[in-house]
Amino acid sequence: MRRYLLVLLTGLSVFFAGCGRDGEQAAAGQVIQNFDANGYARRTVLQGVPQRVLVLYPGAAEAMLELGLDEHILQTIGAYGSEPEQIAARFAKLPKVKAAFVPAQEEVFALQPDLIIGWAHNFSAMELGEAQTWQMRGIGAYIVPATLPGRSLTLEDAVYPFLRDLGQMFGVEQRAEAYIASCRRQEERAMSQVADLPVATAVVLQDHGRSTYSLYDASYLIDDVLAKAGFANLVRRKTSMVGPERILAYDPDYLVYVSLPGKDGNDLSEEDALGLVNANPDLKRLRAVQQGHIIVIPFAEVNSGNGRAIDALNRLVTGRIRNR
Repeated sequence: MRRYLLVLLTGLSVFFAGCGRDGEQAAAGQVIQNFDANGYARRTVLQGVPQRVLVLYPGAAEAMLELGLDEHILQTIGAYGSEPEQIAARFAKLPKVKAAFVPAQEEVFALQPDLIIGWAHNFSAMELGEAQTWQMRGIGAYIVPATLPGRSLTLEDAVYPFLRDLGQMFGVEQRAEAYIASCRRQEERAMSQVADLPVATAVVLQDHGRSTYSLYDASYLIDDVLAKAGFANLVRRKTSMVGPERILAYDPDYLVYVSLPGKDGNDLSEEDALGLVNANPDLKRLRAVQQGHIIVIPFAEVNSGNGRAIDALNRLVTGRIRNR
């Protein structure tokens, strides 16, 4: 009876997502190659298709929605800004985690998930504890590859494998492969538009207020996206919480400004974000700002770890072409 109910629930979730299974099936006791919080290889073991997924990384919830897996999400962390139009209404309907950042272990036990998907740091001693410990308790634990620290992340080794893993875990391999193929086509099209342009230097900056900034270095996924858009990231090592003089020393051709959501939780318009840059006395001294070489990318696109990285790529390419 339990097996019949599991199959029925899985079938219904796919039906309401508007797509058939196309004969795809997730095997019971399947093993997914994954990582621990330090980036060392480990396995995520699942006893069938997860039905109660606790998502602590909104980029994972977005990817699940793109694959029509709405009914499998038990709760998710809130969005990092505006959601893409095609999934915004569905994301808004998802039950949200009540904790501001990450729930306590007791709260997780009370929810009774069969799988937790999150950041690498979610499975550190300071938060939920080791992924393998949850696995031993019969709760699957999966770390989104794009959140791993100290690695050179790319679309090829972080985003596309993540989407493929979701396809395998939920038995929707064909949907996942179709989504990956669509992303690859957009990636190739974007890269072709800047193939004949000279490489331009850039820094990717996030403003914390009070003349304090962080720069995205070579270990972040955005570094690979920059390279694909014809930019060379000048920041190769971790550079966080620094003052304006450190920023000015780079003297980039372009400033890529990571805009944070407004008070309403939605992304700022490009016009409003540019207004913040041009009104900032620290940033106004940058050659890139003086020449109008500013590209705005919402925080959520920079930190999505899913197909939204292609949206960031398109913004970079558009900005590069506009100012060539």
